[in-house]
Amino acid sequence: MGFIAAIHLVHDELPLVPTIEHCSDVTLRYEYGTTTGKQHLQFVSAFGAEKETLEAAMAADPTVSNTMCVATFENRAVYRVTVETDLEIVPARCAEDGVFSFRIMSAEGGWIVRVHLPDRDALSAFRYRARDQGISFRVNNLYDSSVSDEQTYFLTDRQHEILLMAYYAGYFDVPRRATQDDLACRLDISDSAVSQRIRRAVSELIAATLENDRAPDEHE
Repeated sequence: MGFIAAIHLVHDELPLVPTIEHCSDVTLRYEYGTTTGKQHLQFVSAFGAEKETLEAAMAADPTVSNTMCVATFENRAVYRVTVETDLEIVPARCAEDGVFSFRIMSAEGGWIVRVHLPDRDALSAFRYRARDQGISFRVNNLYDSSVSDEQTYFLTDRQHEILLMAYYAGYFDVPRRATQDDLACRLDISDSAVSQRIRRAVSELIAATLENDRAPDEHE
């Protein structure tokens, strides 16, 4: 039982929000955080941004310091930062209410967190803690997790990888800036494997996001 929600959080002092606002073409994904001594470290993946521009924005961002690129892949770079703000994307106390974060991504000048909530009281407590600190709190989606959780997990790692790579390479642009051959070379797989992964991933997305309570003949 419980609920799954997508919540949009915005505040200039949330970690990396100044960077998100400055780099409109960047997408950040929070990976995890840890505390060493008195330092709170966070790891984030960055997609779709010029490395120099992004790193300059992060260097000027007062919410973080000691930015370090720890890994670079075909479609993303992973950064470690030291957090210099007391505001948390998901307050630690929310864990006491049973709030579990599936994914945290940057969007619309802030962060969108997809979380599982055991009940509406946990949602109310999350909202109260955010707004008590001046954080804008907006619920974009809320649904009963007993019905389905496929909006949270419906792509395999390979499907997620191929869609991200195809998107940022311009495969879905009109006209296309990348072909299946280009993607195949990057992944070192065959053209047919690229085609199959993209078709299956798109099919999963359609199944998870379109109305599923209508019979096929209603779409004819």
